[in-house]
Amino acid sequence: MGGGSRLYRKQIRRKEAIKLIDSAKLQKISFKQDKFNLAEIVELENASILVLDNIPALIIFSNGKIIPHLQGLGRLTTCPVVVVDKGAVEHVVKGADVMMPGIVKHSEFRSGDPVAIVSEEYIAVAVGTALQDSSNISKEGKGKVVKNLHRPNDVFFKECLKFFRSLERENLE
Repeated sequence: MGGGSRLYRKQIRRKEAIKLIDSAKLQKISFKQDKFNLAEIVELENASILVLDNIPALIIFSNGKIIPHLQGLGRLTTCPVVVVDKGAVEHVVKGADVMMPGIVKHSEFRSGDPVAIVSEEYIAVAVGTALQDSSNISKEGKGKVVKNLHRPNDVFFKECLKFFRSLERENLE
C-alpha cells in the first residue's frame, strides 16, 4: 500500500491519541504501556502514522485498518506473530507476502488480524494482515498466510526518518 511523499505532521490531543489506541486494541494490537507525553500524527496520502513520544507506534490506513509500525513494534506495541525461516526473510523484507511453507512457528490469529513477521532470531522484519486463520497453517500447506503491508525502507519507514530529521532541525534552531 502506498502512502504518499508529502510530510505533514501535527500534534494531537491526548484524547485523540487514546481513541486511536483503543481502535488498535480492538484490532488485536496490545500496548506495553498507555502512558505518553507527546502524541503526533504524520499524515500521508493514504495513511497516517501515530507517533508517541517520538516513536512511531501505529499506521492507520484510510480504510480504518491499523497495524503496528516496525519502529514501535516490541517497544510500544505487540500483536500476533509468525516466525519465518531464513529463506523467507530475504523475500519478505523486499515486500513479498508470507507463504505457508516459510512459516516455522506462529501464535494464534484470525483472518484480518495484524501480524508481526519475525526472523528465527525474533527480529521484526515486516508487519502485515492475516489472510487466513492460524489454525489453517500446516507443515505441508501452501498459499499466502500474511499480506505484507509494512517493511524496512518502505514509505512508512522513510516518512518517519524524514519526521525525525525535521525534529533534529527544529532542535538545532
